[in-house]
Amino acid sequence: MDADTRRAIAADLVGERQLDAAALAELAGRCASPRYWTSLCPGMSIGGATAIEETVVTDGAWPGIARRIRDEGYGATPVFLPPAALARLNGAIDALTAAGWPATFAWVFDEFWSAARTTAARELLAAALGPGARQVPHVWVHVVPAVSGARGWGPHKDGGLAGGSRAHLSVWIALTDATVDNGCMYVLPRSAASAALVDLDWSHGVLPIGDTIRLVSGVRAVPAEAGSALAWDFDLLHWSGVRTGEGPARRSLSLEFIGADVAPAADEHPLIGCGPDDPLPAFSERLACIATGIVQYGKHEAGIHRFRALAERLLTQAV
Repeated sequence: MDADTRRAIAADLVGERQLDAAALAELAGRCASPRYWTSLCPGMSIGGATAIEETVVTDGAWPGIARRIRDEGYGATPVFLPPAALARLNGAIDALTAAGWPATFAWVFDEFWSAARTTAARELLAAALGPGARQVPHVWVHVVPAVSGARGWGPHKDGGLAGGSRAHLSVWIALTDATVDNGCMYVLPRSAASAALVDLDWSHGVLPIGDTIRLVSGVRAVPAEAGSALAWDFDLLHWSGVRTGEGPARRSLSLEFIGADVAPAADEHPLIGCGPDDPLPAFSERLACIATGIVQYGKHEAGIHRFRALAERLLTQAV
């Protein structure tokens, strides 16, 4: 594909006008071509089962992390993705966003799925959920731009129809350093407030001042070094901080997992095996995951709604 064609596609994707039927069909066709994606990101793989570099983490780390998740609702891992792996993942996001695509389309590549199948990721899942955990087909790439005042998603719990479950685990892999200055994650630990308070309908009524002070005083910032991960169960209230400092955009990957003996919710099918002998999802499954994310998560990010029609088209093609 020549440079002029790429520029034209990017202009269609990021322009102010909505896509017409012809443009929508053209872009859907490009989405369905693995060769198109690898032409944007030479060196990345689709269907090649490419592993990704990883850093060894001592086995002794996992019981303490699992205990923290059980007691407080969240935990943090040591660094397990080295600079070389981070450079490949961030380079792919750079290329896709330069071509006008949302960063979450990076999930077409093997390397992104492989990041969640490293030894460290499997050890984390085994410690927190037990053996045989499976992946829920909900994925995202979070980007907090390098603009003062920018932020990611507001306070929420994960899980959709499975919300509030402690038998599910969200894994948030930092692709860049997440600091207090660039909008790291904030959490309300389980010990800081009762579930009754956290589960209130905040759109109505007034929270007593004593409860409000107790909630605010319990909030914790959770910085994360690039190449490490945060993990929390679906019962944890969490959100992105507001960016105040300089530096590059804050980026992270988001994935969800379920214990082996837990029945999935209606919006969690089909589950994806993530054991050492399980293959990576097929290309069509990856597109369906990306499209589902755009439909489900578009409410959290300005600009994503523009891609909803394309996502719905991809889901129709997948069916």
